[in-house]
Amino acid sequence: MASPSPLDRCRVLKDSPGSLPIMPAVCTAVERHWPDTRRAAASVLGDETLAAEIMERAIEQAVAYLADHPPEDQEGVSAVLSRFCRQEVGRRRRERTSLVFIDHSFAPEPSSSYSQISAVDAAIDAERILADAPPKVREALMMRYGSSESWSDVAARTASSPGAIRKKCKRCLDRIRQKLRILGTPQ
Repeated sequence: MASPSPLDRCRVLKDSPGSLPIMPAVCTAVERHWPDTRRAAASVLGDETLAAEIMERAIEQAVAYLADHPPEDQEGVSAVLSRFCRQEVGRRRRERTSLVFIDHSFAPEPSSSYSQISAVDAAIDAERILADAPPKVREALMMRYGSSESWSDVAARTASSPGAIRKKCKRCLDRIRQKLRILGTPQ
């Protein structure tokens, strides 16, 4: 489904106090920045359909700001709207990166020595460390420890030698153990 036109976004202005004098300037700025907002939503957030929500929020913020700080010219209105669009894209990007899904369906019940909060913190830390690992290492870890495949099978699928991929996996596991303060080595 195509995103609404930039002029549809200007409907938000009708209900805002003090918006009538700046409405034509804001609509012109919306038309000017609409393609950039769509590109930013697609490239930064991976979803062009979010451009409409981003623009709507930016219009609301720009109108509120411009009501207290009257613009000198069209360029001032355009700069304010552009700034609020960039801020909204950045806010949504940060919001997405801070969310981590934790699947507890396979996790055993925590023992009395572990609190549930520390178990959740550990899972989030491990998830972030694994997200930072190279794709080949993540794949190798899942193949070896998730599917119990041999190191030679793992090496063949990741196009590396068994010793090299095993060493890379060991380094990643060491980082996880260090972050989670787990002593010892796996058996």
